[in-house]
Amino acid sequence: MSSVDDVATALRRLLDKHGHHDVWSGARAIADEPIHCGERALYTNVAAKNRRATSTGRFLARAVLRNMGVVAGPMLRGNGGQCAWPVGIVGSLAHDDEFAVCVVGAGANFAVGVDIEPAAPLPAEIVMDIAVTDVERAAVGNDLVAARLLFCAKEAVFKACFPIEGVFFEHADVRLLTAGTLSATATFQTSTKRTVDVAMARAPRLLAVARVRF
Repeated sequence: MSSVDDVATALRRLLDKHGHHDVWSGARAIADEPIHCGERALYTNVAAKNRRATSTGRFLARAVLRNMGVVAGPMLRGNGGQCAWPVGIVGSLAHDDEFAVCVVGAGANFAVGVDIEPAAPLPAEIVMDIAVTDVERAAVGNDLVAARLLFCAKEAVFKACFPIEGVFFEHADVRLLTAGTLSATATFQTSTKRTVDVAMARAPRLLAVARVRF
């Protein structure tokens, strides 16, 4: 089982390796974190599991922002349900059943998205819903962990692009352009013709960070 330090280190290495030195990151184990008084409306009629994941993500986001010298007030939901970041900040949150992760940057010339998944096989019956092109099916092959990594990468692309496009993409709307085995970095294109680079890691969890410039 991976530790939160392992996940945080992997995320930082992923960003550093691909030159994202202007992006801050963090990871935190899902727990009963304190809820900001201005965010209580987020948790009305929310199941305990979802409340813990959401509150951990917001708690983590404020910690990362403090490291950047930014003091954040309530972080509510923006359009599409994504976290609403302070003015001048771009960011993304994600969680699986054990960990929350966060990537944050400052500036108006790029957007980021992150996703995390357990390093476990994707159920075989849904692979074809994710790998919708010949390039994607060749990249995944019979490796169901790679299939989950493809899912993770597309989710990161969704999160990076939504603030720009305002579009809810389906998996078929985000297509892998990079031929060959799914590896540490890949290029995707959306149905709106936006090209997005995604950095990926397979251990200790599946991690994907998408970055798009505009």
